[in-house]
Amino acid sequence: MRRVNRGLLPTLVIGLAFIQAGCQSQLEPWVPDEDHNVTITSEAKFVLTRQGEYVDGYLARFQSQFEQQWMFMVLEIPHYVKGDRLTITGRFIDDSVRISFENRSQEKVPVFRVERAKPNIPSAPDVPALK
Repeated sequence: MRRVNRGLLPTLVIGLAFIQAGCQSQLEPWVPDEDHNVTITSEAKFVLTRQGEYVDGYLARFQSQFEQQWMFMVLEIPHYVKGDRLTITGRFIDDSVRISFENRSQEKVPVFRVERAKPNIPSAPDVPALK
């Protein structure tokens, strides 16, 4: 009986520590990255999110399911200008900002955390040479 108790107590303590660590973790469930073609519609802004975090980013417009949508793109290093077109990869996080744009009052705009961004430069169509 003592052998069982000696082996059971450390296992139980380690198991309880793992359970407590898992219950208190701030980890979010994995969500696949999304790709969007966006147009930046504002200068760089430093804003407060609904959850109380200050973030740098841009207000951007994109098209989803044939509708124009808005997002606040959060970037590590903001170095774009208003009017730039980008292809971005990342994910929407469970947060939003209240921001005014296009003569509208403060609106709730979802936050998109950008992992990668690259310029979206449309290529010219291939036109055959004239003979």
